[in-house]
Amino acid sequence: MLLFILGLLAVAWLSGEGYQWLLRWRAERLLSDVSALSVSSSGWTDAQTIMKKWGPWSVPTASCTEQSCNYQINLVQSLLPVLGGTPGTGVKNWLPIVLGHLGLRSAATRAGFIVQKGLITEKWFGEQVTLPVQDWDPTVSYVPYLSVSSHESAGFHDHPRNPDQLFADRLVQIYPHGMNASFASDEDSAEKTLLMDFRFNCITQIRPCREVAEILPEAWQTLQQEQHRANPR
Repeated sequence: MLLFILGLLAVAWLSGEGYQWLLRWRAERLLSDVSALSVSSSGWTDAQTIMKKWGPWSVPTASCTEQSCNYQINLVQSLLPVLGGTPGTGVKNWLPIVLGHLGLRSAATRAGFIVQKGLITEKWFGEQVTLPVQDWDPTVSYVPYLSVSSHESAGFHDHPRNPDQLFADRLVQIYPHGMNASFASDEDSAEKTLLMDFRFNCITQIRPCREVAEILPEAWQTLQQEQHRANPR
């Protein structure tokens, strides 16, 4: 019986690891495709190419035309609660903790773009990975994720900004277990590349990630520079 149970766990682990590597492989290609879009330059034909390629993973929308389209793609690898853990007070989660030490976790990557009057005016990408089960707050009823996103917009400068901010063309905001970067389409091209340089190690490596800086280092560096300017020591 023990060998049977161990065999089932081995199969579950191998299957979960396989799906995590498949998610990473797809995520790398999705990021490459989204990064290749040029905000304010790429058009409806470019959008249709991505929609055709990633249609099976798209989020259904009521309408998507050349005049107006908000398109989103979700790549999700979600473990069953018995393997990934169940939040809540008094839940032991011994099996998910063991499997977590072996690198098994839920993860997701998401991406999207907006088309207005035939031009792509915004694009974004995001990555999520579950925090280690042993770090979960037992008083909450949801599964905590590290969540990081980066968003390029032609209308970045249309929103009110703090004139004292260090960087005029980009903004990074932090919240519990999450970080959002946003930047203008006229930001320096090298900086734009860095702000979309997501690391996917957190999806597949054995050691779990606990910090948003591990997913998007450049955005974290921008945040640190802004905070140092606001609170010099």
